[in-house]
Amino acid sequence: MSAQRKNEKLHAFYRDLCVSFVASLRALSLYPEDHPETRKKVDNLFNRLSKYLDQRSSLTLFFFNGEMVVENTPLPELSSTLAQLINRLEAMKLQRLLFQRGLTSKELGLFLQVLLPLLKNPSGADLVLAKNQDRLPHILPGTLAFETGPQLSYEEVSGVLQAARQSVLSFSDQVKDVFADLEGPLSENKVSLAKETTETIQRRVATGEIPLKILIYRRNTDPDPYIHAINVSALSMALAKRLDLEETVIQEVGLGGLLHDIGLQLTPPVPPTKSQAVTLDEKKRRWEHPIRGAEILLATPGMPDLIPMIAYEHHLHYDGGGYPKQERQRQLNLAAMITCITNSYDNLRRNRPEQGAVSLTNALNWMDRQAGKYFHPLLHKQFRALVKAQAQEEL
Repeated sequence: MSAQRKNEKLHAFYRDLCVSFVASLRALSLYPEDHPETRKKVDNLFNRLSKYLDQRSSLTLFFFNGEMVVENTPLPELSSTLAQLINRLEAMKLQRLLFQRGLTSKELGLFLQVLLPLLKNPSGADLVLAKNQDRLPHILPGTLAFETGPQLSYEEVSGVLQAARQSVLSFSDQVKDVFADLEGPLSENKVSLAKETTETIQRRVATGEIPLKILIYRRNTDPDPYIHAINVSALSMALAKRLDLEETVIQEVGLGGLLHDIGLQLTPPVPPTKSQAVTLDEKKRRWEHPIRGAEILLATPGMPDLIPMIAYEHHLHYDGGGYPKQERQRQLNLAAMITCITNSYDNLRRNRPEQGAVSLTNALNWMDRQAGKYFHPLLHKQFRALVKAQAQEEL
């Protein structure tokens, strides 16, 4: 099936899902919850959601400026048909509706029953939804993950996202060239290219060509390891800058973020299939990639001493765990602890063969639980502050 055909089918699925959502609310407003027509509509909605959540970990609906968007796919054909509903949802301060894997039919029915009276009287709706959150563990209603301001349309947001993505893609091939045909130490030309790419990332983030806000708040659907390297580099430099490190150190932290997974490039990855678990060889390759990466970078002329340290330590935990396994706990390098945080965050927020991208809230909540274990607690606190600060930045 062509990519265009797949996109058309997905668009149609999203549209039918939204129509089913509205039909369920309408049925509940006309009939009792146990009426056959109500059950038919709610079951239809649940089956559509379940079908999607069997493949992905979550599905998000957005409602803003009179438009409905599903997973970054705008549905302008529904804007006039569902205008009244969208306006009421916005009046409730319900701009985002996230459904997560594990959703049950009973939970969905309860949510619709809670939602229906709020559509008629939106005053205090956010408080009502918050009070019912414990009963709705797989449904997260709320405001947008980042505030774009009432003057910003979906087209403008989409334009920023597209421009940022094109900016990343425009030089992701440079990163690929650094890792191409890797059998040993990097050549002088590849070292220069890696440093130049790091400076480009830093400059494009500083000028807003690649908004840091987008890197933090947008879920990354692209499993490309080169885009991951760019993201980790950019986030690491941003955190290093927040810590007020020297400019030369910030650039080395960015270079280390760019090259942190270089040990994975020696042999081609073997992504697991849905019917096949990760093989022992693949696990061994992952566990050993920090060692291989450090060896490559240590043997590379002109490579700053900090870079192989980042490659070796970026999977070591603050409490002494992680890998490569240590005989005794070591004092971790600050740059490596920064990269551990940013690498973990970007891995949580992107699609990978073994795991789909999770929401920002779930990613940060998981990281909160690991602070003091996986992550240096003060560095993690600074990363949380960086995320919060970006929420206030204009796109």
